[in-house]
Order: sequence, then structure tokens, then C-alpha cells
Amino acid sequence: MTVSEPRQSAAADPVVIGRDKDSPTVDYSQTKISGSMAYTGGFGHTTRHSGAAVDRTLVCKAFMDTEAKVVRVCSPDGFGKCFATSIIKKFFSVVTRHDMPRESISGYNSNEIPSTLDPEVARAGRAKIFESTVLRQELPVFFDEHFCRHPVLLIDFRYMHNVNFVLMCRGMTYSLMKLASFWTEAYTQDQLDSAQKEALASMTELRTELNENLYNPQFDFDNCGDNLRALFALVSDFVFSVSKQRYIVIVRGYDRPLCVSAGKPFEDKARKIYMALLSQIFKNNDRLFKGILTGVYAFPLDEAVDLGLNRMSTIMPTVNGCYENCSVSILANPGPFNDLLGITRSEVVELASLLRLTKHVDFLPNRFGGYSFGRDKIRYNIGM
Repeated sequence: MTVSEPRQSAAADPVVIGRDKDSPTVDYSQTKISGSMAYTGGFGHTTRHSGAAVDRTLVCKAFMDTEAKVVRVCSPDGFGKCFATSIIKKFFSVVTRHDMPRESISGYNSNEIPSTLDPEVARAGRAKIFESTVLRQELPVFFDEHFCRHPVLLIDFRYMHNVNFVLMCRGMTYSLMKLASFWTEAYTQDQLDSAQKEALASMTELRTELNENLYNPQFDFDNCGDNLRALFALVSDFVFSVSKQRYIVIVRGYDRPLCVSAGKPFEDKARKIYMALLSQIFKNNDRLFKGILTGVYAFPLDEAVDLGLNRMSTIMPTVNGCYENCSVSILANPGPFNDLLGITRSEVVELASLLRLTKHVDFLPNRFGGYSFGRDKIRYNIGM
């Protein structure tokens, strides 16, 4: 393979690392490309600032090609779970005001969400992220068919605290409030009909009420589960009403509510609340197009059938190169998703050469390697 030297400019494009000449046209392995904003680097920030990058955009095709409706990805931190779901969201999600160009103030983009939404402008801005990617270059038909076609509901539980039941409920409520806040600000009033405005008002009212009471010591957190399900139902009603499309649900840190309650006096109560929420999201939900859950731990989900997850594909690695294509409720082939986590040893060597770290090339895989995602394909942590 021909490798380009990294450029010295801080604003340099990612370095192109070519593919093996015998690779098929559509290759699900990691690929380095030039000029893309949709990438993540290896070796932490050093690589990102040195111009070496890893294209992750084929994860969108892998997600669609996975037989199961819901995919669970469990791996140690640093394997790109968050980044992969960010790309899925950026690619599939319908455009909103969040995609409009931000006003520049003293050279910095404002945090203020634009007051207007021009779908063509927003879509063009989103398309720039993917303009040099493998996904757009090699799969143009797939790209045009799915780009900006589905709403994406992102729920992030990663930052919950594990002190007591109240803090756990606050964390879960805050995660659902962030979801509601995103969609509250997604459209302008003139783009909504009367029914959609009513749905928006109901969602905003409940979100505001929960926000005002989140830190109220008198607030009854025993109703936490009812509040979570009610807020998700309102978000679902509003999003489906406006988009007229089934949505994708991303749950980051799906294992966090289970981790923070494990072994605690409130474990049974917390698990019941959380499982009821997952059941609402994934079971018999005609508005659900596909779902993906990410986390570190592959918790046994004894309630998988009740949750509508009995055909969920679970993808996880094991240490020391032993393949295990995971523990619970695997009735579907995870497809090419296995090839899109971590980086290969040859890529570690190539990145090390680009960054002039060749003398560490034996140390790096030993320090961050040893994980297999199947078919003897060893992957290394991208955060090394």
C-alpha cells in the first residue's frame, strides 16, 4: 500500500492510506480516506492533529445490513461506539434547525440555534460531512436512498451516578429531557400544523415540569418510571407526526442504569423502571425502524422477550483473541458490524509509521490489543 506522509499544517486533511489492491469494491474493513470530517483517529489526539484518520462511514451500511432490528454493541471504552452512533445519527437523521449554519461571532460559531430552517441548506451542510467518504463514493445508491430519511432519537445514559435511587432517577430523567429538548428546538412554528403544535406543547410542558422538579427534595421519584415513559411517548408522537417516518433509536450507555443499581437495595425497583422503558421503546413499536444499544457490559437480559429484544444481535469481544459473539438472545447474524470496531494490527503499524512512532509498534498492540470480534479478526483500541 502507498502511504502519504502527514502534512505539517494543523489544518491538513486526513492522510490517505490506500486499500489492498485485491480488496473488493465494497469493503467493510477500516479505511483511511482524505478530506472527510466523518472520521476518528487512532493514538488519541496525537493522530487527529497529525492528519491520520479512520473512515467509519460504512458503519451506516453495516447497521442496515444487520439482520436484527436491534443491535447491541458491547466493548471496552475507546473502540468507537460513540463515534459510530454519531455517524449513524448524522447520516440517517432528518434535517432540523440544529443543522443550519450558526452565526459567527468574533470568529466563533454561536451556540444559538438558528431561528429558521431551510431543508435544502441544512441538507447541503450535512452532506459536506460525507462528501469524501467511502460511503458516498462507493455506495451512491444507498447514500441517496437513506441520507436524511429517518428521525433519530438519541438517549444517552452514560453519565448517571451510582449513589442512590434518587440520583439514578434524576440521571435517567435528565437523559430523556435532553432528548425532548433536542426535538423541542428542531422545527419552527410556521412549519407545524395545529396538531403538531399541540403535540409540541404537550412535550414541552412535561419537560419543563420535570426540569423544575428535578432537584426538588419533595418530588416523588417513585413515579419516575411513569414520567420517563410519558415523556418518551410525547417525543415519539411529535417526531412521527412531523416526519411521517419511522425512527431510529440510539441508546448510549444502555448498561449504565443496570450498573449503577447493581447490588443496591433499590436494584429490583430500578431494573423494573428501566425495563419498562426499554419495553416501550422496542416492543411492538410500529414507529421503530431500527435500534442500536451500546455499552461496555453485556448484561443478561432475562426479560428479552418481554422487551421485544428476543431477536437482538449482540456484538462483543473477548480478551486474548478468543471469539465470542455474545451471550444472550442472539438469533440473528450481526453481519459486517464486527469489522467496524477498533483497528487492525496492520493499521496500527501504518499509523505508527505515519506518526513516526515505529519504535513503539510492538508495545502499542500489546498495551491495547487482544480483542477479537470474530473470525480471528483482532482489533485494537482506537484510543491508544
